[in-house]
Amino acid sequence: MVIMGFAGRWCAALSLAATSMLMSASPVGAIAGYGDVGGDTYYTEAVQWSVDNDIAGISGACFSPDALVSRGETAFWIWNMEGSPQARAQHPFTDVTINAHNAAISCMAETGITTGTSRTTFSPESTLTRAEIAAFLYRLAGRPEASAHPFVDVSVGWQQGPVSWMANSGVTTGTSPTTFSPESTLTRAQLVTFLYRYRMSPDVTVNPETPTCDPNDPQDGKL
Repeated sequence: MVIMGFAGRWCAALSLAATSMLMSASPVGAIAGYGDVGGDTYYTEAVQWSVDNDIAGISGACFSPDALVSRGETAFWIWNMEGSPQARAQHPFTDVTINAHNAAISCMAETGITTGTSRTTFSPESTLTRAEIAAFLYRLAGRPEASAHPFVDVSVGWQQGPVSWMANSGVTTGTSPTTFSPESTLTRAQLVTFLYRYRMSPDVTVNPETPTCDPNDPQDGKL
Protein backbone atom coordinates (compact mmCIF):
# COMPACT_ATOMS: atom_id res chain seq x y z
CA MET A 1 0.00 0.00 0.00
CA VAL A 2 1.51 3.34 -1.05
CA ILE A 3 1.14 5.93 1.68
CA MET A 4 0.95 9.54 0.63
CA GLY A 5 1.48 12.62 2.84
CA PHE A 6 0.26 16.19 2.67
CA ALA A 7 3.74 17.68 2.13
CA GLY A 8 2.46 20.28 -0.29
CA ARG A 9 0.23 21.74 2.43
CA TRP A 10 2.64 21.65 5.33
CA CYS A 11 4.56 24.49 6.88
CA ALA A 12 7.80 26.58 7.12
CA ALA A 13 11.09 26.28 8.88
CA LEU A 14 12.72 26.35 12.32
CA SER A 15 14.93 24.42 14.63
CA LEU A 16 13.75 22.95 17.90
CA ALA A 17 14.49 23.90 21.47
CA ALA A 18 13.84 21.00 23.78
CA THR A 19 13.53 19.36 27.10
CA SER A 20 16.02 17.21 28.95
CA MET A 21 15.34 13.50 28.60
CA LEU A 22 16.55 10.51 30.61
CA MET A 23 19.50 8.88 28.86
CA SER A 24 20.99 5.41 28.97
CA ALA A 25 24.53 4.07 28.84
CA SER A 26 26.02 2.94 25.54
CA PRO A 27 25.15 -0.65 24.56
CA VAL A 28 27.58 -2.93 22.75
CA GLY A 29 27.48 -2.27 19.02
CA ALA A 30 25.95 1.22 19.20
CA ILE A 31 25.39 2.73 15.76
CA ALA A 32 24.00 5.62 13.69
CA GLY A 33 26.11 8.17 15.55
CA TYR A 34 24.38 7.46 18.86
CA GLY A 35 25.94 5.54 21.71
CA ASP A 36 22.63 4.20 23.02
CA VAL A 37 21.25 2.71 19.78
CA GLY A 38 22.25 -0.92 19.33
CA GLY A 39 23.01 -2.49 15.97
CA ASP A 40 20.30 -5.13 16.20
CA THR A 41 17.23 -3.40 17.63
CA TYR A 42 13.84 -3.05 15.93
CA TYR A 43 14.52 0.68 15.60
CA THR A 44 18.15 0.61 14.37
CA GLU A 45 17.41 1.32 10.71
CA ALA A 46 14.68 3.78 11.64
CA VAL A 47 17.11 5.85 13.70
CA GLN A 48 19.64 5.78 10.87
CA TRP A 49 16.92 6.96 8.47
CA SER A 50 16.07 9.75 10.90
CA VAL A 51 19.71 10.83 11.03
CA ASP A 52 20.06 10.71 7.24
CA ASN A 53 16.97 12.87 6.76
CA ASP A 54 17.30 15.12 9.83
CA ILE A 55 13.92 14.04 11.19
CA ALA A 56 14.50 14.20 14.94
CA GLY A 57 17.36 16.70 15.10
CA ILE A 58 18.74 15.19 18.31
CA SER A 59 22.22 16.45 19.11
CA GLY A 60 25.07 14.68 20.86
CA ALA A 61 25.69 10.96 21.19
CA CYS A 62 22.46 9.98 22.98
CA PHE A 63 19.22 9.23 21.13
CA SER A 64 17.45 8.25 24.36
CA PRO A 65 15.22 5.62 22.69
CA ASP A 66 13.16 4.97 25.83
CA ALA A 67 12.37 8.63 26.49
CA LEU A 68 8.67 9.42 26.16
CA VAL A 69 7.71 11.80 23.35
CA SER A 70 5.48 14.81 23.75
CA ARG A 71 2.77 16.00 21.37
CA GLY A 72 4.94 18.99 20.44
CA GLU A 73 7.98 16.83 19.73
CA THR A 74 5.85 14.50 17.61
CA ALA A 75 4.49 17.40 15.58
CA PHE A 76 8.03 18.56 14.92
CA TRP A 77 9.22 15.12 13.76
CA ILE A 78 6.24 14.68 11.42
CA TRP A 79 6.76 18.18 10.06
CA ASN A 80 10.43 17.44 9.32
CA MET A 81 9.46 14.16 7.66
CA GLU A 82 7.07 16.07 5.39
CA GLY A 83 9.78 18.49 4.28
CA SER A 84 8.92 21.43 6.58
CA PRO A 85 6.60 23.33 4.22
CA GLN A 86 4.74 26.49 5.20
CA ALA A 87 1.27 26.90 6.68
CA ARG A 88 -0.86 29.77 5.49
CA ALA A 89 -2.04 30.73 8.99
CA GLN A 90 -0.96 30.47 12.61
CA HIS A 91 -2.58 27.75 14.71
CA PRO A 92 -5.27 28.82 17.22
CA PHE A 93 -3.70 27.21 20.30
CA THR A 94 -2.76 29.44 23.24
CA ASP A 95 -0.64 26.86 25.10
CA VAL A 96 2.17 26.47 22.55
CA THR A 97 5.04 28.30 24.23
CA ILE A 98 8.07 26.80 22.47
CA ASN A 99 8.58 28.92 19.40
CA ALA A 100 10.08 26.08 17.39
CA HIS A 101 6.83 24.08 17.70
CA ASN A 102 4.68 26.77 16.10
CA ALA A 103 5.32 26.03 12.43
CA ALA A 104 4.78 22.30 12.84
CA ILE A 105 1.59 22.66 14.89
CA SER A 106 0.24 25.29 12.51
CA CYS A 107 0.64 22.78 9.71
CA MET A 108 -1.11 20.05 11.65
CA ALA A 109 -4.03 22.35 12.42
CA GLU A 110 -4.34 23.68 8.87
CA THR A 111 -4.34 20.23 7.25
CA GLY A 112 -6.69 18.65 9.78
CA ILE A 113 -4.10 16.31 11.25
CA THR A 114 -5.00 17.72 14.65
CA THR A 115 -7.96 19.57 16.09
CA GLY A 116 -6.06 20.04 19.36
CA THR A 117 -7.09 18.83 22.79
CA SER A 118 -9.65 21.67 22.77
CA ARG A 119 -10.44 24.56 20.44
CA THR A 120 -7.69 26.66 22.03
CA THR A 121 -5.20 24.06 23.36
CA PHE A 122 -2.82 21.57 21.77
CA SER A 123 -1.18 20.32 25.00
CA PRO A 124 2.31 20.25 23.45
CA GLU A 125 4.01 19.01 26.62
CA SER A 126 1.63 16.10 27.18
CA THR A 127 2.97 12.67 26.29
CA LEU A 128 1.55 10.98 23.21
CA THR A 129 -0.26 7.65 23.20
CA ARG A 130 -0.06 4.94 20.57
CA ALA A 131 -3.68 5.65 19.61
CA GLU A 132 -2.90 9.34 19.10
CA ILE A 133 0.04 8.69 16.77
CA ALA A 134 -2.20 6.29 14.84
CA ALA A 135 -4.73 9.09 14.40
CA PHE A 136 -2.10 11.65 13.34
CA LEU A 137 -0.55 9.40 10.71
CA TYR A 138 -3.93 8.14 9.47
CA ARG A 139 -5.08 11.71 8.85
CA LEU A 140 -1.74 12.56 7.25
CA ALA A 141 -2.21 9.61 4.88
CA GLY A 142 -5.63 10.88 3.83
CA ARG A 143 -7.83 8.61 5.99
CA PRO A 144 -7.61 5.57 3.69
CA GLU A 145 -10.05 2.68 3.97
CA ALA A 146 -8.66 -0.50 5.53
CA SER A 147 -9.83 -3.93 6.65
CA ALA A 148 -10.51 -4.41 10.34
CA HIS A 149 -7.51 -4.73 12.66
CA PRO A 150 -6.97 -7.89 14.77
CA PHE A 151 -6.49 -6.17 18.14
CA VAL A 152 -8.88 -7.00 20.98
CA ASP A 153 -7.85 -4.02 23.13
CA VAL A 154 -8.90 -1.31 20.66
CA SER A 155 -12.50 -0.53 21.56
CA VAL A 156 -12.86 3.27 21.25
CA GLY A 157 -14.69 4.37 18.11
CA TRP A 158 -12.27 7.03 16.84
CA GLN A 159 -9.35 4.59 17.11
CA GLN A 160 -10.79 1.95 14.78
CA GLY A 161 -10.00 3.49 11.39
CA PRO A 162 -6.49 4.68 12.31
CA VAL A 163 -5.42 1.41 13.93
CA SER A 164 -6.93 -0.68 11.13
CA TRP A 165 -5.01 1.35 8.59
CA MET A 166 -1.77 1.08 10.57
CA ALA A 167 -2.12 -2.69 10.86
CA ASN A 168 -3.00 -3.24 7.20
CA SER A 169 -0.29 -0.93 5.87
CA GLY A 170 2.46 -2.45 8.02
CA VAL A 171 3.07 0.67 10.09
CA THR A 172 2.36 -1.41 13.19
CA THR A 173 2.44 -5.09 14.08
CA GLY A 174 0.94 -4.37 17.50
CA THR A 175 2.42 -5.08 20.88
CA SER A 176 1.35 -8.70 20.35
CA PRO A 177 -0.62 -10.49 17.61
CA THR A 178 -3.86 -9.50 19.36
CA THR A 179 -3.01 -6.26 21.18
CA PHE A 180 -2.12 -2.72 20.12
CA SER A 181 -1.95 -1.09 23.58
CA PRO A 182 -3.65 2.11 22.41
CA GLU A 183 -3.33 3.95 25.73
CA SER A 184 0.38 3.21 26.24
CA THR A 185 2.65 6.22 25.95
CA LEU A 186 4.95 6.44 22.96
CA THR A 187 8.75 6.32 23.16
CA ARG A 188 11.24 7.91 20.80
CA ALA A 189 12.15 4.47 19.48
CA GLN A 190 8.51 3.67 18.72
CA LEU A 191 7.81 7.04 17.13
CA VAL A 192 10.81 6.96 14.80
CA THR A 193 9.89 3.38 13.82
CA PHE A 194 6.31 4.33 12.97
CA LEU A 195 7.52 7.26 10.85
CA TYR A 196 10.09 5.06 9.09
CA ARG A 197 7.45 2.46 8.25
CA TYR A 198 5.07 5.22 7.15
CA ARG A 199 7.74 6.12 4.59
CA MET A 200 7.79 2.47 3.45
CA SER A 201 11.03 1.59 5.30
CA PRO A 202 13.53 2.92 2.73
CA ASP A 203 16.93 1.26 2.50
CA VAL A 204 19.63 2.75 4.70
CA THR A 205 23.32 2.17 5.23
CA VAL A 206 23.91 1.92 8.95
CA ASN A 207 26.72 4.10 10.22
CA PRO A 208 28.90 1.85 12.44
CA GLU A 209 30.24 4.78 14.49
CA THR A 210 30.08 3.95 18.19
CA PRO A 211 30.38 7.12 20.27
CA THR A 212 29.87 7.10 24.00
CA CYS A 213 26.50 8.27 25.24
CA ASP A 214 27.30 10.35 28.32
CA PRO A 215 24.28 10.80 30.61
CA ASN A 216 26.07 13.67 32.33
CA ASP A 217 26.57 15.69 29.15
CA PRO A 218 23.81 18.35 29.12
CA GLN A 219 23.88 18.48 25.30
CA ASP A 220 23.43 14.76 24.69
CA GLY A 221 19.89 13.69 23.83
CA LYS A 222 18.75 17.27 23.21
CA LEU A 223 16.65 18.34 20.24
